[in-house]
Amino acid sequence: MPEVFERMRGLYTPCTDIRRKIFVGVTRFVLAGKKPEDIDYLPFDIIDMGKPTYRCCSYRELSIVKQRIRLAFGLPLIEERDNTPVSAGIGEAFTDRKVISAPLVNVIRAACEKCPEDKVIVTDMCQSCMAHPCSIVCPVNAISFPNGGKAFIDQKKCVKCMKCVKACPYQSITRMVRPCAAACGVDAIHSDPDGYATIDQDKCVNCGLCTVSCPFAAISDKTELVQILHQLMGPEDRRPYAILAPSFVGQFGRLASPGAIVAGLRAVGFRGVREVALGADCDTLLLAKRLAEKSSPDNPQHKTFLGTSCCPSWVKTARRHFPEFADNIAESFTPMVETAKIIKDQDPSARVVFIGPCIAKKAEALEPEMQPYVDHVLTFEELAAIFVAKDIDLAEITPVEFPDEASALGRGYAVAGGVATAIAETARQKYGKENIAVARADTLRNCRAMLADIKSGKTSPELVEGMACPGGCVGGPGTLIGLLSARNEVGKFAGLAPKNPATLTK
Repeated sequence: MPEVFERMRGLYTPCTDIRRKIFVGVTRFVLAGKKPEDIDYLPFDIIDMGKPTYRCCSYRELSIVKQRIRLAFGLPLIEERDNTPVSAGIGEAFTDRKVISAPLVNVIRAACEKCPEDKVIVTDMCQSCMAHPCSIVCPVNAISFPNGGKAFIDQKKCVKCMKCVKACPYQSITRMVRPCAAACGVDAIHSDPDGYATIDQDKCVNCGLCTVSCPFAAISDKTELVQILHQLMGPEDRRPYAILAPSFVGQFGRLASPGAIVAGLRAVGFRGVREVALGADCDTLLLAKRLAEKSSPDNPQHKTFLGTSCCPSWVKTARRHFPEFADNIAESFTPMVETAKIIKDQDPSARVVFIGPCIAKKAEALEPEMQPYVDHVLTFEELAAIFVAKDIDLAEITPVEFPDEASALGRGYAVAGGVATAIAETARQKYGKENIAVARADTLRNCRAMLADIKSGKTSPELVEGMACPGGCVGGPGTLIGLLSARNEVGKFAGLAPKNPATLTK
C-alpha cells in the first residue's frame, strides 16, 4: 500500500503542529535554564486548557502532551494509567550524556483511537443497486442485503480478496487498514486486547514510518534534544561536532543554502560540521572492491549477491526475514559511522552528533560497536526546533563556506537507487566491472518482496540495495519537506560536488 506514505508527507497537519510545538517547547525550556521541578508547567506553554485544539477535551490533550514531552526528554514512556506521574524521574534527562534506550518507538495509548486493523467496509455511497455485482463476485458469500437495503459484509467470512471493491460501480466499498500498520513493512504493529495499537519490539526495526503515518499522532519516538542542548551550552572545548546526512539539502527551506545551514549549526554551538556523504564515499570504495572480488570466478561466492548496508532497518529486515541471505549483506560501517570515525581519529575526545532524517540511526547509535563513534542523533525536525527556539532564521543568516569533501555519488546516497549506482559506477571505473545486475527496493515491504523473488530464483542480481523509507533517505520520518522536492534538491546539490569516489583512496 505505497499510497499510505504520500497522504500526509509534506503536509503541515495538526499532527505535525503538535509534534513541532513540543520540540520547540522542550528546547526553550532547556535554553531558559528551567529546573526539573518546573516540568509540570511546560504543557501549558504548548496547549490552551481553555479551548481544546487537537482532541475532544483539554484534559485528554494534557495527558497526551505530558507523555510526548517525556519521550522528547529521552525517557521511557509512562502513561497515567500506570498510576505514576509522567514527570517521575525527569531530572535524569538533565545531562549531557546519553539517556535514551530501547524501545525507541512507542504507542501513546491515550492518543490511539483503536483503528480497525484490516477491514473491508461498505460506505454510505452504496446505492442498493439491483445488479448486486459485489455479492456475485464474492467467493465466500460474505455479502448480503438485509431487508433489501444496502450491502452488508460479514467480517467473519470476508477473506479480503477485494473483488467486491473492484466490482462495485459506485466505488462504495473500500478497505480500511490501520495506517500505522500499513506503513510498517515488518508487520510489527497489532492490536492489544483492548483494541489499542501495540508494537512488537522483537519485530520492530525502528524505521519510524509509523510515527508519521498515524493521523492521530499516537506514536512517537524518543529524542536526544535535551542532552544535546546541554552539550551545546557547555564549555566550548566539549561541544559536539555535527555530521550532516546527504538528505539535508532543502530540508530547512529553499532560501537556506548549505552554507547557511552550516552557519546556523555553528551559531547554536556546534564546533564543526562535516557531511556524511564523505563517509558514503568510504563505503562506496569498500563495497565496489568487494563486488569486484566477489564477481571473480575464483571466488566460491561469485554467484551470490552483495547487499548494501547503509540502512540499518533494511539490514535487520533482510537478516531476520531471510536468514539464508544474512552473509550476503555487507559487513561494513554505515556512512554515519565512517564519517564519525574520521572525526574521532583526528580528535579522540570529540563528541559527534549525527543529523539526518532517520529514527533507525538512533537505534544504530545504541549498538555497542557504534557507541565509540556516534554520541547522539538528531532528526532534521528536531534540529529545526533548535533553530526556531533560538530565533535563527537560515534565510537571513550570513552563509559560510560549505566543506565540499564528498563526491556526487556519495551525496546521491540520499535517494533510492543512489547507493547501488555509486557502488556499480565505482566498480566499473576502478575495476572494469561492466553490466552489473542490480536489484533495488524502497520501503521494507517492497524489500521483502525483492528478496523473495531472489530466493525463488525469479531474479539473480549481483548487487542489491534496500532502503526502509519511501524514495530512500529523503522520505525518512525526520524530514521536513515532500519527497519530490527533497529528491530534486539532493540531485542539484550532488551536481555541485567536486570529487569522484573512483579517484579517492580510503
